[in-house]
Amino acid sequence: MNKKVFTFEDNIGFVSLVDKMQNNTPLKVVNSARISYNKSRDQFDEKDKRLTTFLWENGHTSPFRHSFYTFHIKAPLFVFRQWMKYQVGSVWKTFEIDGQDVNLDIIDHFYDDDKGCSWNEISGRYVELKPEFYFPAKLRGNPPHGNKQTSEEKFYMGPVEYNLNQMAHAVDKAYSIYEGLIKTGVAKEIARMILPQNIYSEAYWTCSLQSVIHFLNQRLTRDAQFEIRKYAEGIYNLMQEDLQQIGINYEKL
Repeated sequence: MNKKVFTFEDNIGFVSLVDKMQNNTPLKVVNSARISYNKSRDQFDEKDKRLTTFLWENGHTSPFRHSFYTFHIKAPLFVFRQWMKYQVGSVWKTFEIDGQDVNLDIIDHFYDDDKGCSWNEISGRYVELKPEFYFPAKLRGNPPHGNKQTSEEKFYMGPVEYNLNQMAHAVDKAYSIYEGLIKTGVAKEIARMILPQNIYSEAYWTCSLQSVIHFLNQRLTRDAQFEIRKYAEGIYNLMQEDLQQIGINYEKL
């Protein structure tokens, strides 16, 4: 398939759909469900759409794990660190360690189990990272009460230009130190420790349809951070046709 790219007006970065495992994703979902009755279909219709909607709304998610998508993403580091939590929990297992039950999420990064998600990112150990940094177009503040995670422009009353200049100055200084460390022989894996979270990175994310829908359900909400919410909107834009066919819509977008 041709690579489809979604870019952002405020220059946060981009997300592109590199490929997907099967072109007729909706049909694969319903045939995965109907195998329980040793049945399958060649065409997807409104009856199938009602089935896929029922399956998702009632937590019967295994048929959504058979279709996979690969995305190429360019994003600030802090966005990726929020995103990476969606690499765990596709499978739930319990192990006994020293007489105690331990769930898979706790030891997840120590075992190379196939959970239906794969993440490969630019390595700051191998390459010198580029001086590309994200700055918000508008500064936001937290509300004086309620959900302290949520931030909005209307809650910020401070000096915009001054603080943006301060952020830019700190970033320039950090990158200058980073370059200097490398020039004096310090390993890139050590020098990168000085770099700020708004530096850009790139990654490939391959995941199941279930993982994508779970990501969208959590990151298209108003209490999700603005930047990762924009990426969720980009993912939805790229997958809208498949999602609408199986009866999953985000009408507020």
